[in-house]
Amino acid sequence: MEKMLEYIKLMHKYSFKEAVLIAIIHLFQGIVPIIAVVFTTDFVNLALEAVYIGIINKKIYFDIVVLLFVYGYNLMLPVLHQLIFERAKLNLHRFYRVCLLEKCAKIEFQYIENSDYRDFIFRIMEKPEATILENYNALCQLGSILISVLGVMLIIIVQIWWVPIVIIFCCAPVFYFSIKSGKANYKSKCDTAEWSRKADYYSEILTSRDYIDERSMFGYTPKINQEYRKVYLKSLSMQITTKFRWFIRTKLGGVFTAVASLIVILVLLNPAVTGIISIGMFISLVNAVLSLTWKLSWELSAIIDTFISGCEYAKEMHRFVNLSETAGALESPAMQSKIETIEFRNVSFSYPDTDITILKNVSFLLEYGRHYAFVGANGAGKSSVIKLLTGLYKNYSGEIMINEKELRDYSLAELKGFFSTVYQDYTKHEFTLKENILIGNLSLKLDEADEKLIRNALCMTEMNEFIETLPNKMDTNLGKIHENGVDLSDGQWQRLAMARAIVSPAPVRILDEPTASLDPVSENRIYELFSKINHCALTIFISHRLASTKIADEILVFEDGTIVEKGNFDSLVAQKGLYWKMFEEQRSWYL
Repeated sequence: MEKMLEYIKLMHKYSFKEAVLIAIIHLFQGIVPIIAVVFTTDFVNLALEAVYIGIINKKIYFDIVVLLFVYGYNLMLPVLHQLIFERAKLNLHRFYRVCLLEKCAKIEFQYIENSDYRDFIFRIMEKPEATILENYNALCQLGSILISVLGVMLIIIVQIWWVPIVIIFCCAPVFYFSIKSGKANYKSKCDTAEWSRKADYYSEILTSRDYIDERSMFGYTPKINQEYRKVYLKSLSMQITTKFRWFIRTKLGGVFTAVASLIVILVLLNPAVTGIISIGMFISLVNAVLSLTWKLSWELSAIIDTFISGCEYAKEMHRFVNLSETAGALESPAMQSKIETIEFRNVSFSYPDTDITILKNVSFLLEYGRHYAFVGANGAGKSSVIKLLTGLYKNYSGEIMINEKELRDYSLAELKGFFSTVYQDYTKHEFTLKENILIGNLSLKLDEADEKLIRNALCMTEMNEFIETLPNKMDTNLGKIHENGVDLSDGQWQRLAMARAIVSPAPVRILDEPTASLDPVSENRIYELFSKINHCALTIFISHRLASTKIADEILVFEDGTIVEKGNFDSLVAQKGLYWKMFEEQRSWYL
């Protein structure tokens, strides 16, 4: 119950007015059945009296007005409730989802790379607004049912004391199965999270325009369609099987309760015939018993199912909120002066919850104004060095010294200010072209000097001529979410990502396979441009095209988590070691 109270707190915090209105609606919904019993009894008795004596008691008109109000309220309730429900969902989406996204941005990077935690986060972030609203609504419904049940039972007890006891006793199996059903259904949802995520991925391949060229060229749509159906049906089958099994058990209990209620109604016939209770009271009690049966066996079972699932979700939400965070994750980069040296001293590293050592006593020194290349096979440890250097992981042994100060002694904001990184998996931001570049340096004020800096970055990445062909030049919207948006090729998006790094004032530039979408000639030209303009910075680039590493002052060759060779291009070729072998293999491709 304590976990469910979180839903009340969240609703009152992010959508207070709507939360109050929903509670009021359900409060009246709980009172209305009691009013209906009282006034239906009076109305029927007065109507029968009018038939027998031929005189209409004026009080019957008041009963009619009240019953019409009850009928009208029940008629308008679903529409009113839905309007308030949607408004509350919108408020939660605007405010609460932002909090969840901020939490996602703050949690430690290890959770992002862990597949189990990805499924866990997927469950948390999948329609959280609807989950909160449904469970808050279930709590209000539960209160409403308790009010109406207690009120109606009190009326029945006054007439025939044992009837409510029989009804509650008959409903006990339904309560039990509903609780079991809620837990089973939520567990089923957790078990199928991975399959649901896979189904979403296949759906994206089938519908996204990013895959349309390959779908047309290779004709793999039927195959992906088949995989999508298989994964989707497996997920659906697992959930439906669980729901159906518990639905049958719950509803069988409901049938048992309904039969018991019919027996109760038959028993009430004798007091009605003998005059112990009036005909009006008999009709009202019949309606009340049927209403109680419906609420306790069918409606309440669904609420309990939602309630229990909500408790399970609340536990996971509590776990999510308490995931360890990276200090300063949301802070803006603190602008840094130049870096004199970066040194790895006997650094070893394993990813959390694994026994595989990725880096093994790695040591090297990087100096200001020089250009370095990291090369090696996939999994050799190159990208792991970058993750450590940028502060994504700090569970390494040894020392990483930046200007003779240990990396872990810097704040995350300071580390952000040190590095400007372009990854192979660059992000395509569907903003204006200028806004895409400004992300690299949010401190720019767009005065004349800043405009010149942006244009120089575009010129260096050979985008300047293309910009002139755009309808609104640098203010052109990119991507297809805009009505007048212009899409770019992969190579152009990649150049834009590199321009973003160029305008950054960070003293260290890291290029992790950023030119993979460019042809070899363009790649070599851009690296040469980088080497010219970054003479006042320290540059690290990772590339599998070894010819591009000729411009590096020093090349570090990684193999199996260690550095096996160091030197410039000429010295490494002369050694005829691992670098030379890899270079010769690539060169043979072009002969």
